[in-house]
This record gives sequence, structure tokens and C-alpha cells, in this order.
Amino acid sequence: MTKPVFAGRDSVNVAIIQASPVFMDKKATLDKAAKLVDEACAHKNMDLIVFPESYVPCFPYWQQGYSDPSGDWFDVHVRFQDNAIYVDSEDGKFLADLAWKNGVNLVMGCTEIDDAAGSRTLYNALLYYDRKGNLIGRHRKVMPTNQERCFHGCGGGGENLLVYQTDIGRLGGLVCWENHMFLIKAAMICQGEEIHVAVWPGTWSGMPLPDMTYVDRESKNPQNYNTCDIEPAIREYAFESQCFVISACGYQPEEEVPDDFPYKAKTNWDWACGGSAIVDPFGCYLVEPVYGCEKIITATLSAELIKAAKNGFDALGHYSRPDLVQIKVSGLKGCGTKYAPPLLLE
Repeated sequence: MTKPVFAGRDSVNVAIIQASPVFMDKKATLDKAAKLVDEACAHKNMDLIVFPESYVPCFPYWQQGYSDPSGDWFDVHVRFQDNAIYVDSEDGKFLADLAWKNGVNLVMGCTEIDDAAGSRTLYNALLYYDRKGNLIGRHRKVMPTNQERCFHGCGGGGENLLVYQTDIGRLGGLVCWENHMFLIKAAMICQGEEIHVAVWPGTWSGMPLPDMTYVDRESKNPQNYNTCDIEPAIREYAFESQCFVISACGYQPEEEVPDDFPYKAKTNWDWACGGSAIVDPFGCYLVEPVYGCEKIITATLSAELIKAAKNGFDALGHYSRPDLVQIKVSGLKGCGTKYAPPLLLE
């Protein structure tokens, strides 16, 4: 028997839902998500659907003005809590039924409220549902970035850093700048990812040029390697792991934010412009970044590309040196490491 890729499939059909949420409205956003999943599955036999970072109820783009002493933070944060996903409730059942009804693997980016008794901490999370509607895992971002720490707590280790064996192969994911955390990346890659989900809140242009000046969106492509870190991150992740990267970026037009939202005028919404893309195991685009619109972005992933990429550079095979370097993940023991190579210690 040939050793399988994609759990024995020749190909996998994937879709990114690049669409705006119904701002800070969980129920309406879930209803919109359901319609978009139905649409994606209607025209193609879909295997995997991915939503961007904190799609439900929205990403907290207003973090730049959050320290304003006006007192608006109180009502806004309570509203954000009340619209976060509570997995052990009708929220989780809705997502499970959505995956089951469409017979598709679903990865939902959301703000999740802790299900521990007495806790109301929020996490920047990815929820994984299989075709039967089972919640097979969740990932909570291990380190909120900059002002995100005003909204989200820190995710843990062990089962929080798992790659999942699914009917379409080894599936894992990271949130935003986790895709730069080299030890976290190694922990995921060393579990044999074949499809990696990378989610982001949009595409920014805040990286300095070599002369330490900044560029604006009109003068440069925002995902140019000199102005945003996303493009090199996803292409390098794909190349160094020999897996496909499904990069889902948030989209939030300013005109869809209600005028009575207290931070609307204080927030830079320009970078909530999308930029979703799909990269093959050689680090080349299958679908180049898509900006400035709602779109269901689809691609067919070929198992042969993984095989061909690993022939040249196999990070877990002939390019691994477990006699020199290994990585230990705290709390991972018993969480599926039978799939892991010698590079990964329990």
C-alpha cells in the first residue's frame, strides 16, 4: 500500500470565505456565514471551508482608540463579550449543524468566550468541525498582539497546539503573528501538517522601508514584501513545511460599521481590506491575494505537489536532523503525537 497524502485522496477542494461579518452581531453573522457556506458548497464538491480571524462577531479593529477615557470601553467590551462564541451552547450547535448539513470540514475564526465556570475571558480562536459536525479541536491564540491584549487572553499549550488527522489529511492552523513564532510553527510542522490554515484580520502597510520611512496604500501594494509581513510568512511556511497554506484575511468596510459605534471615527478601517490567498508546497501562489471585496476563494489542492516538494526538501525526512535538534511541546503527551516524527518530543 502506498503511504497516503491527504488521507489517500488525490486532491482536496478548499474555499476561503472572505466576507464582512455583520458588525458585532453574532446571530446575524452566523446566519450570513451559513448562507456563504451553502453557496460555496453548491457549485463544487467542497472538502474544507475556512473563515478569517475573529470573523464572529468581528475583529476588534478599534483597538487603536480603545484607551480613550470617554468611558465607551465599558459598553463596547460588554457587547463584545455578549456576541462572542460560546462553544457549549446553541452557538456551537449551529456551527456543528452547518458543517454536518453541508458535509464539509469547517474552520471558523472567532472570538470565543471561555467555557470554564466563572470565567468570561475571551480568546482569539479557531474552531475545527468535521463533516459529521463533530468539534474535533480548537486553537486559542497563544499571544495576543499589541493592543489585542485588551480583548483576548493567552491560549495554553498541549491540546491547543494540535494538528488533526481528518478525512482530508493532517490539518492545523495558527492565528496571525503566531505564524512568525518559530517554535510554535515548528511544533505544528513537526506533527506532519499537509494543510495549514493561517488567519489574519486584514492586510496592513505599516512595515518600514530600509530608509525607515513608511508608505501609504496608494503608492504600494499593501502585501508587497516591503510593506506587509503576510506574504513572506505564508510563502515561507508553505515551503519550509511542504504543505498547502490557506491564508484567510478579514474584510470589514467602514460603511458597514454602524454610525453609533463610538470608536468608528477613531479607527483606521483601511487595513480590513482582505488579501486572502492560497499557497502551494513550493511557496508559490495557487490563488494570489484578493483585496477589497467579498469573495468565495476556491482552489483544488493536489497531493502530487506535496510529494514533489518533499522530493527536493523534506523537513521531516531527509532534511531533518533529530540527532542535532528536537523540540518539546509542554503538555502534548497523549494528544496525538503518534503521528509526529522524531523531531518532536512528548
